[in-house]
Amino acid sequence: MYNFILQIFIMLSLGTIVFLVARTLPRITETDTLNTANTNKAKNNWWSSVPFEKMDVVINAFLEKSLRRIKLILMKTDNMVSRQLSKFKKNGDNGNTGNGLTK
Repeated sequence: MYNFILQIFIMLSLGTIVFLVARTLPRITETDTLNTANTNKAKNNWWSSVPFEKMDVVINAFLEKSLRRIKLILMKTDNMVSRQLSKFKKNGDNGNTGNGLTK
């Protein structure tokens, strides 16, 4: 189980690194040299055809929705735990201190 969690963490980290590199790629300027002008043009054409701005908007919207849903789930869980604790507190006045010893 721990190996699976570790592998997921590593893959998410690598994905994050690739995403960050892809976001900063349009800001980087290149100077073409005479020797590799043809290969650089082919690479530039491919990278320029990828719509990073649109992908960034979609990813940001997805992350925002996901985080809001996670927040909602956590708030519901917190309310449920608080209700259970209040029930224990109301029913817990039976002479026990909680550790098995009587008062």
